[in-house]
Amino acid sequence: MPGVLKNIDYSDPHTRYRGEKIVEILRKVLRSSVEVVNESLAIDVFYSFYLPFPALIPIDQVPLGSETHYLLVKTLLNSEEVRKIRPYTVADQFSSTVVSVLFLQYFLESLSRLREESRSGERRQGEERGSEGAEGGFKEEGEEFRNTITAVREALKRVAQNTEVIKNIEKLAHGKQAGVGHTLDLEEDASRVIRLVRSVDLRELLKWLARIPDIATVVRRRKRRTSRGEVEGYTVGSDIERLVPTELAYPDLYFYSKFADSTLLLYEKYSRLTMGPIYVLIDKSGSMEGEKIMWAKATALALFMRSRVERRPFYIRFFDSEPFSLIRVGVRTKTNDVVRLIEYIARIKSGGGTDISKAVLTACTDIQQYKLKDVSDIVLITDGEDRIARGLVRRSLRSVSARLISVMIMGDNSDLRKISDRYFKVVKLDEKEMLQVVEA
Repeated sequence: MPGVLKNIDYSDPHTRYRGEKIVEILRKVLRSSVEVVNESLAIDVFYSFYLPFPALIPIDQVPLGSETHYLLVKTLLNSEEVRKIRPYTVADQFSSTVVSVLFLQYFLESLSRLREESRSGERRQGEERGSEGAEGGFKEEGEEFRNTITAVREALKRVAQNTEVIKNIEKLAHGKQAGVGHTLDLEEDASRVIRLVRSVDLRELLKWLARIPDIATVVRRRKRRTSRGEVEGYTVGSDIERLVPTELAYPDLYFYSKFADSTLLLYEKYSRLTMGPIYVLIDKSGSMEGEKIMWAKATALALFMRSRVERRPFYIRFFDSEPFSLIRVGVRTKTNDVVRLIEYIARIKSGGGTDISKAVLTACTDIQQYKLKDVSDIVLITDGEDRIARGLVRRSLRSVSARLISVMIMGDNSDLRKISDRYFKVVKLDEKEMLQVVEA
């Protein structure tokens, strides 16, 4: 059955793929193998969010049997809520797909509830309802239309509460640095992203991240000046290898005079320094409960964003008396790795004891196991004041060329201070202190 939007070729393979993709993701989210919505409806919902000015076909061209479909899309397009949502979805394939799936999920949930309420009302009326004959059929159709309109409006209100979270997850995965492309396709894990959208813990973490500036503006990749790097500007000097060609247009005498005075116009070139991973260790012991663990998690996500800017691998472990599982995200990462990292950080709860020495030694073992040659930064976030095997930890850090950056939350650890390359004391748990750690 064709759709109800103008200028959409419903037989085009790309258009059909878009509809099939949305239906497939919706089935995963609902965990149902039944035909939840038809492909044409999925296409119309997608383009209602994706296009800047979607328009309906004339009502006299609506195919028989598509009246409810037409009413749904018309209600969607005329809603005030969709005008709030569209700035996040126009010309954005991923956001439009996720929002479409969420809308259809919420719509089906609301419609199912409204139908059940209608059936309950019918059962109460009993014989009176059944004696209406043909007129009763008309009323049932009108009631179905009313339920559809109500379900669309309820679904849009719920979607509007999630659109900013969807966009923030996309930015977290792809980064926000101007002029930097990405190869990640979050649609591959859209069903998992939708489950993340509903996570209360993730919403809180994103609120923390929203308080700090764009990481790309405060963190720069380390570089050194060289004669064979990337051109980043102009300078003056006598290095012929970096000479700007226009300088050759001068008469020889003038050219040699500038060469002698080191005033030739040259390209300023830099080469990027390779760096080892950012390795984050987060204490999840019982004393870290509440704002402490939330601040630590948000700082970890901010450090992950820094690793994306600097094109460095990112490792993270939580620990209490024992280290937890390691999550790694490489420079050339897969979508699944990024989503798994966000899920991991969001779901961990505080509890247990503290063993800082074991956590740091485990991190050093990981660095050695993966044969990481460049200098690694181990960022330890804890409030633990337990004693540390200083000699053993120092030797382990030195053997793998790792810097230890310790972040002490609302306390002090003299042993940790002595073995750390950088030592931060966090008191306020605010965005300013978070940014200091990210810039370290």
